[in-house]
Amino acid sequence: MKSNHSVDEYKKHVKQMLVGRFKDRAMAESIGGNFIPFGLIMRDLMLQYGLESGSAVLDIGCGSGRLANALKEMPSLKYIGIDVVKELLEYASTLCGREDWRFYMSTDFTVPVQDNSIDMVTAFSVFTHLLHEETFVYLYEARRVLKPGGKIIFSFLDFKIPAHWAVFRSNIRHIHKRTHLNQFMDEGAVSTWCEHLKLNIIDILPGNEKKIVLRQPVTLENGIVESEFASLGQSICVLEKPRTEEGNAPYINTPPDFDPELYLKANPDVEEAGVDALEHFLIHGQFEGRKLKP
Repeated sequence: MKSNHSVDEYKKHVKQMLVGRFKDRAMAESIGGNFIPFGLIMRDLMLQYGLESGSAVLDIGCGSGRLANALKEMPSLKYIGIDVVKELLEYASTLCGREDWRFYMSTDFTVPVQDNSIDMVTAFSVFTHLLHEETFVYLYEARRVLKPGGKIIFSFLDFKIPAHWAVFRSNIRHIHKRTHLNQFMDEGAVSTWCEHLKLNIIDILPGNEKKIVLRQPVTLENGIVESEFASLGQSICVLEKPRTEEGNAPYINTPPDFDPELYLKANPDVEEAGVDALEHFLIHGQFEGRKLKP
């Protein structure tokens, strides 16, 4: 199995967190702290956008179970968590104690879940550490597994938020020796991805505005009590898979019925150019409406 930067960097990060710390503390700090309060705020955010007791949830980058721990008291909730670090998954599974829940390790940006089976996909503090191409692949996978009308909720570092500039400056200081990637995005990028993926943008909540409706007061680790509304610091994007299909999302891997020879016969100009048939289809052909067969 090929390695990738996100796996290597996060494994190294978790290993460093475990040195000289009690395991519970290390597991909490490995995903940024505020383990209990942020989990509750994330849960309330999901409820705000339609999470129900019988929903099926896919948590991409579930880590050590911050969100799962906050959801575990919903007895009818179906939950699948994926992450790239085995130790985090094992801790999350033990912490939740839900034999009906599933935790999977996935390091190739794929999701081991059936098509059209999930009501809500979350990715908190995940895309902040991935290349844009990797984020796009995860969004593609999220769309695939979502039921029509299902939602994707993810957080991101936002160039428009002044407080996030400190993270960008830190990137500059550590440009030759970074601990992990801190990736920024903006509404323009999200809009372009959604146009290609056939996803609807429902909401974007700026990270410097408290717009998450709380069901009960939440006390942060610094002692501050959030009573009615809260923020997670990062900006939040809420997307929806259309309830009625208006065209398929783009292929990012080989279509199941793709035949290179038939594609070239159907598109003689491509054959004449001497380019790889599949590569041409994935990058150009599918967006040009090219035929797969003569």
